[in-house]
Formats: sequence, structure tokens, C-alpha cells
Amino acid sequence: MKIQDFINKGITIVNSMGEVRETRHSSIVFPNGRVASIVIEEDNYSIATCDYDGYFNWDILKPFGASKDGVIICKTEDEVCKALAIIESL
Repeated sequence: MKIQDFINKGITIVNSMGEVRETRHSSIVFPNGRVASIVIEEDNYSIATCDYDGYFNWDILKPFGASKDGVIICKTEDEVCKALAIIESL
């Protein structure tokens, strides 16, 4: 699976504050109420999750190997896809 596959499955919603949240390469909106935030710095991807209103939950990914800051650090696209699959399944 590729990151683009998750982007293609992503949705667009209007959150409770009337803001439109749409899927793009750095922000994938899932139907389960979660949004994956992807930040690329140098050769690393940082993956975190928030709800549709943009509130981050820094603890939700810790059981899945996230850092103490609640972010999953990835070096390859395959690792990013594994993190996205976790968020999609929450």
C-alpha cells in the first residue's frame, strides 16, 4: 500500500465549527472521526492524530509505538502506511 492509497480513500467533512476538513498529502481525513497529520522533515515523517475539530490526542498512539510526545516517527513510506492503518482502525 502507498500513502497515495490512503489519500485516495480520504474524505472531506465539515466539522462542528463549520470548517471544511479535506484530505491532502499532509492531512488525511478518515471516516472514523480521526485525521492523520503528516509532517515531513529531512528524511523523517512525523505522524500524529487529531479529531475533526483539530484537537490532537497525544496519548492515543502511544500503545502503538509513538514517542513520549505521542508522535510516530517513520523513515519509509511503508512505515507511514502502517501508522496510517493504525489511525484508520481506531
